[in-house]
Amino acid sequence: MPDYSSFKLKDKVAVVTGASQGIGRAIAIGLAEAGANVVLAKYPGARMEEIHEVQRQIESVGRKALVVLTDVNKVADCYSLMEQTVAAFGRIDILVNNASWTGTGDAVDVTEEEYDKTFDATVKSVFFASQAAGKIMLAQGGGRIINIGSNFGEIAFKKRAVYAAAKAAVHHMSKALSLEWASRGVLVNTVAPCITETETRKNILERPGYREWATKEMIPRGRWNQPEDLVGAVLFLSSDFADMIVGHTLMVDGGWTIH
Repeated sequence: MPDYSSFKLKDKVAVVTGASQGIGRAIAIGLAEAGANVVLAKYPGARMEEIHEVQRQIESVGRKALVVLTDVNKVADCYSLMEQTVAAFGRIDILVNNASWTGTGDAVDVTEEEYDKTFDATVKSVFFASQAAGKIMLAQGGGRIINIGSNFGEIAFKKRAVYAAAKAAVHHMSKALSLEWASRGVLVNTVAPCITETETRKNILERPGYREWATKEMIPRGRWNQPEDLVGAVLFLSSDFADMIVGHTLMVDGGWTIH
């Protein structure tokens, strides 16, 4: 297990959306291992055991964890999440906007419902969660917001037209928010992975020949991202070591975007 204590996040308060599995789970646990107390935002509904297991893991390393059921598509829920965080811990130092959604398919087949679902979960949620946290961070004199983007927000890829547009919006939103907030100590950046090997991506990775094509031809590093590959980037941007990194998109994609 990596030693994350050098990032010096002891007693910081972090909020992670979509924290029950995959990238969000790895980031939440990594923040705790770096010393932070973590608020775990989970969509209301099924698979509650997963988020409580993350909570137990965080508590097992001596940090506090609070589960808050949150539909990030709803502005009121975004504000409630931040209010409950402040009520429990008194402040918000770090927000990781990880929750998202994507469909796949030809652009000519995308429905209005699929389009709205993607933009609500990927763009609207990030903006209003950032707005809600940003007001608190500005009042307290600083904070870090890290948005999880995608390499598809920088490069084109088949059957991802809406998702790519949504992630590109997240990348640019981080820059725009930074222009408004950086002078007051609130730094907004993006971490952009390539396809990451999670439960929700199995249907893609298991397509005949897809893994070989992507890892041999598209990713110079020669392998997929694992959720844990995102942790170091998020911890760095959350820390004082990144105090002059503002509105940046940090690619964690094994070199996919250098083609």
